[in-house]
Amino acid sequence: MDWSRVFVETFNSSCSTILRITLIVIPLLILIECLKDMGWLEKIATRSHGITKLFGLPGESAIGLIVGLFTGIVFGSGVIMQIQEEAKMTKTQMNVLFLFIGICHGIIEETVVFTAVGANGFIVFTSRLAAAIVFTFAYMWIMRAVDRRTSKVEPKTR
Repeated sequence: MDWSRVFVETFNSSCSTILRITLIVIPLLILIECLKDMGWLEKIATRSHGITKLFGLPGESAIGLIVGLFTGIVFGSGVIMQIQEEAKMTKTQMNVLFLFIGICHGIIEETVVFTAVGANGFIVFTSRLAAAIVFTFAYMWIMRAVDRRTSKVEPKTR
């Protein structure tokens, strides 16, 4: 096995992948900035507040949620990291968002692909969505319990 050939091929493939990701993420971030400047980001945040509030997230996180659901983890996380800085999301909120997208990323695209090879699209879509919702709410419930428990424990004063 020629290791130099493997290295060159791996390097070329990695550079190609990084370039493709960059060509998608940068325009998405520019689009978000344009939406913010035009006031549309606030409108999207306001209209999606009911859904994001259900998960304990700020309305601005809806853009990251949408991008993650339609494109996938890599592109969604680039957008989410940008939104996180602007919306001042907590660590728990970031975990909730990434947990949901981790299970449910690229749900439309992958459902179409799996349906094309013979899977039942309805079952693929609903089972991933249901799993994302169940595990996200379970995480939120656990974090609330931990927060309540740590807030009840007070240091002893002498």
